[in-house]
Amino acid sequence: MKSWAVAVALLLAYSVAHADVAELLKQGDAFDAKLDNAHALESYLQAEKLGATDPDTLTHIARQYALLMNDTESDEEQKRLGERALDYSQRAVAKNPEHAKSVLSVAICYGRLIRFQDTRTKVEYSRFVKEYAERALKLDPSDSYAWHVLGAWNYELAQMGPFSRAFVKIVYGGMPPASNEEAERLFRKAVALAPDRVSHHAELGRTLAALGRASDARLELNKALSLPNREKDDPESKKRATATLKHLG
Repeated sequence: MKSWAVAVALLLAYSVAHADVAELLKQGDAFDAKLDNAHALESYLQAEKLGATDPDTLTHIARQYALLMNDTESDEEQKRLGERALDYSQRAVAKNPEHAKSVLSVAICYGRLIRFQDTRTKVEYSRFVKEYAERALKLDPSDSYAWHVLGAWNYELAQMGPFSRAFVKIVYGGMPPASNEEAERLFRKAVALAPDRVSHHAELGRTLAALGRASDARLELNKALSLPNREKDDPESKKRATATLKHLG
């Protein structure tokens, strides 16, 4: 009887914990949808403590840490949050290397951390961005942001000066093919998959400006500015769009 009672108690405890985890994940998703990343993170972390260590949950946690970088002006705090996001993304990929969202999350986190690194490390991180974004794209070609990340990789590399290009050749073992033309192709694919995403239009517009196609650039930049803010990064994307429009005159 004692062993039976213990088994029942354990089963009940498991059922309660499972229900708690489901509720916490639901809460986290609701907060995330409202861009309340601090409370979303709290919910997801509590779910993790109760045993939710699957790739989806770990990637959700990584996303909150990454987006919370937008809520502080401290470079030190932004870097700390970015590193936490990267750690959770890598843990998610370790759980399941074929989980597309987790793989893409690693690429995104390396991208967010680039500006805090020295020149050589910036280039090393850019290689990781490309590597993981390409892996994510193979796993899920329908994810518009995977196309976006590769577009951004091409755009940033195309704008590099000669000093940075020297490090690129060292880290990559040569100069990888990257161009504004390829960035345009990739951003257009992102726009086709998610036409209401501010960042896709903003970055496509910036790329067209770099290509000297001012009229086309204005169309995309103004489209970005006309769309409502739905994501945490949208205000920053609109700032870049506005700055590019001013530059175009």
